[in-house]
Amino acid sequence: MLEPTSTSLQQTLIDTTDANVIVIEASRVAPRIPFAEIYRQRELLGLFIRRQLATRYRQMALGIAWMLLEPLAQLLLISVVFGMLLRVESNGYPYTVYAFAGLTPWWLFSRTVLAVAGCLQDNLPLISKVYFPRLLLVLAAAAREYVDGLVAFVLLLITAASFGFLPSVKLLLAPLVMVLVSLTGVSIGLWFAAVMVRFRDVRPALGVALQAGMYATPILYAATLVPPTLREFYQLNPMLWAVEIFRWLLLDAPLVLTRSLPLALALVAVTLISGLLVFSTQEQVTVDVQ
Repeated sequence: MLEPTSTSLQQTLIDTTDANVIVIEASRVAPRIPFAEIYRQRELLGLFIRRQLATRYRQMALGIAWMLLEPLAQLLLISVVFGMLLRVESNGYPYTVYAFAGLTPWWLFSRTVLAVAGCLQDNLPLISKVYFPRLLLVLAAAAREYVDGLVAFVLLLITAASFGFLPSVKLLLAPLVMVLVSLTGVSIGLWFAAVMVRFRDVRPALGVALQAGMYATPILYAATLVPPTLREFYQLNPMLWAVEIFRWLLLDAPLVLTRSLPLALALVAVTLISGLLVFSTQEQVTVDVQ
């Protein structure tokens, strides 16, 4: 897959926007979500996605093999430390596949957050030269992480099968669950995208927060270890439900739905809508920050 050059990419941007004149006023702060423009420039979105996928592993010696090696290496380390040494409770399931079923949606979520949060900062040279809907960068970043998430999901299926957990028809729901996980990551990343352009130390702070969030989500341990008095509040974490649903799909682990699930989904919806409004407001002045 060939990476589009900077010159060809800028020319494509000009070609896709020359039919319409867009005036961006520095004083304008009202939210503007350009859904119609995004649809008109869907070919540009495809170009961005191909560019993201082509450049991610370009300068690595093992190239695209890192899509396989990175999750496997992390899984091996976690299995040894938490499964063999600490012997963390996994409700009777083999710890390796139990943890992997939780890690797969979490990896997709955390990487989507970081990718979306950094999409403006990483593309400042481009967005300062020509106008296009900045949400295209958000969608391209999320799509790239979704592809990596699908690779991790295939590895999860292979790992589970090696432990005797064969695929069932329920797994057809997995891509939909992954879409919801991506939207959850996008909703949080949108809030940080414009802020990260102004304050460069937001990126490492966000990474630390996501690391803490992983331990606050029942990924490396069973949710039954959480005290009953805290569970209703604990279940407001949308990623808890993603992890539990993945384990139900793959391992047929018990899935108990509570009233916290619709509240968690509503929280994601509110965060996504408000994040779109914040992003659409702040991206208008992004080019003024260098």
